[in-house]
Amino acid sequence: MKRKLLPVFLSFALLANGSLTAFAADPVADAVTESDVQTTVSEDQENQEEVTVPEGETSEEEASTEADDSKETSDVITDIAGRYTELGTDGNPIDGSKAIENAKAGSGVIVDVRTPENYNKGYIEGSISAPVFTSDGVVKRSDEPTAVAFTKTVTGNSALEGKEIYVLCNSGNAGAKAATVLLNAAGYSLDNIHTITYGATGLEVRYAFLGTNNSVTGAEAVAAVDSNDVVIVDVRTKEDFAIGHLKKSLSLPVFYLNEEGKQVVAETNQDPYAITFAKYVQDNPSTFSGKKVYVLCNKDQRGAKAATALLADKGVDPNTIYTITGGADDKTVQSAFVTVDGYKFVSGTDAIAAAKDGSAYIIDVRSSKAQTKTGTLKGSISQSLFDDNNKLDTAEAEALEIAFKEEIPSKTTKDKPIYIICNSGARGAQKATKLLGELGYNTSTKEDGKVYTITNGAKGLELLYAMSGTDGNAVDGKTAVAAVGKDDVVILDVRATGNYGSGHLKGSMSTPVFNANGVAKTTDDQLSKDFTKYVTDNKATLEKKELYLLCNSGASGARAATALLKSAGYDLAKVHTITGGAKDADVKAAAIYVSDTHVINKMADTKNYLILDVRSTASYTKGHLKGSLSLPLFDKDNKLPDDLAKAFTEYVTAHKADFEEKTIYVLCNSDGVKFFL
Repeated sequence: MKRKLLPVFLSFALLANGSLTAFAADPVADAVTESDVQTTVSEDQENQEEVTVPEGETSEEEASTEADDSKETSDVITDIAGRYTELGTDGNPIDGSKAIENAKAGSGVIVDVRTPENYNKGYIEGSISAPVFTSDGVVKRSDEPTAVAFTKTVTGNSALEGKEIYVLCNSGNAGAKAATVLLNAAGYSLDNIHTITYGATGLEVRYAFLGTNNSVTGAEAVAAVDSNDVVIVDVRTKEDFAIGHLKKSLSLPVFYLNEEGKQVVAETNQDPYAITFAKYVQDNPSTFSGKKVYVLCNKDQRGAKAATALLADKGVDPNTIYTITGGADDKTVQSAFVTVDGYKFVSGTDAIAAAKDGSAYIIDVRSSKAQTKTGTLKGSISQSLFDDNNKLDTAEAEALEIAFKEEIPSKTTKDKPIYIICNSGARGAQKATKLLGELGYNTSTKEDGKVYTITNGAKGLELLYAMSGTDGNAVDGKTAVAAVGKDDVVILDVRATGNYGSGHLKGSMSTPVFNANGVAKTTDDQLSKDFTKYVTDNKATLEKKELYLLCNSGASGARAATALLKSAGYDLAKVHTITGGAKDADVKAAAIYVSDTHVINKMADTKNYLILDVRSTASYTKGHLKGSLSLPLFDKDNKLPDDLAKAFTEYVTAHKADFEEKTIYVLCNSDGVKFFL
């Protein structure tokens, strides 16, 4: 029988919905541990005269020995993960930079619990290597050889006595928990044991592994802007880069604005911005090979450290990486900043309208390969400046530049505006503007200027949709409702998770491109990335079916989702927009939801129902539904680490019979998450 997963909405948590997917967790079960057996021998017993014991009987001395053996056996921790839960600690998390600072000051010691192989690849000076990981993973019992060796290393260790202990593991999770249990069993107070947040994925920690601290002054950096031997990497936000940057510098931000508009830096190598940064370095080795890399950051240099770690991880020699002291606050650097001088911007929506009514020339300077992949805007002029490897500095690109200057004058006039489409609204548009200026076009930023860059370029979802060539392949609400339950149709509900919870079509998948701030605007938005990951991971199944997109009104959300599906390689002939969206009368009439009352009423019937609580262990401990099973996918920071996903999958696989023939309700945080069981 096929298992059912139903979304549940409770007053304190929004339950997961849609198709069952594989994220996963370290399961929490009720732990039963053997109590410690204490054997006490009095002074009288120790000084007793020798007694002859008849054969077959046990002497008091032997009994005492057996008791000691019993004590030794009872001291073995047979379930380290369970013991950690019993301790009730949150790991006393500490930021990597703070732990390193305190260790240098002598108030604490870093205990590195990764494997010796990982430790030898990179470690923090002065740290103690005491592995709790083996080739099979983290230790599970205290009598395993690796756990015994750990205990021997830390027990009575004078370097640890009276100090704060900072535990460094791979990601700040399973290894740190095991080490905390073993340290506590060795006599160290939980109050003095701290987990370094993010472990070895933390960029501050990875920077410390390098043991480097190269720097150049602002004046030296400014003097190098035209040097072929230096590449300047600006890691500030793209917004700050746009306001002002050093000439010819490369914008690779590790700083960005979060949903609250606050500027934050990538803290781990798993941060989306860190991943994008690392991918660029990996894909463009010639940019950095044989050159010095000067990193421009804000004043506090956190971004420079993060970038240095990411550069080194992708093969750039750390001895060639230099931090520009003072960063963007350096007066010499500030005086040398250039802005987006000569640039005027126009939205993708305005560019689409101009292409339709002919009020402006649209020049697409992306590579022919990129244009083939996404399609082009009807009426636009295709005039590539990028080669097929998306580069502007090759012999092929140089030939394209010559062709641009030769051909554009015959395709345009100087009295009508020119809107430039490039990959992201940056490098290609800058080069095209420069070339147009050389050809005599008015590139002034003043009112009379005729040359504009289309904001976000081909990353903008409205423009991507317009270039896709589809009209939405509309289906009405009645048709969509009639398709519910059909094997050859999948309904993707792209509204915000909360709207999905308020009512949705039966069997539809919640794949939001909306959140509280509105619809995703570019392919870089986190909503877009999550949507793309889902449709990419499940492409083998989804691409065989007709896809119906349900958004709020059948407009912007459906267009955004269609553009993302196109980018993911889907045939848009099979992608349909439900006209009217959730406002359509037939759709509204057919909407369903599962209430918290429904779940609570069914809770006693554990024979047919199973409630999975995938919130963090801490959240589950604070309050949970009676009879629910804790299988956390979220850590204490409300993130979804891979090790929890692995543990979740392993648990479900090992207990498959418990899930068979049951309706499964999933309780998670308010953001929602998808599962495949």
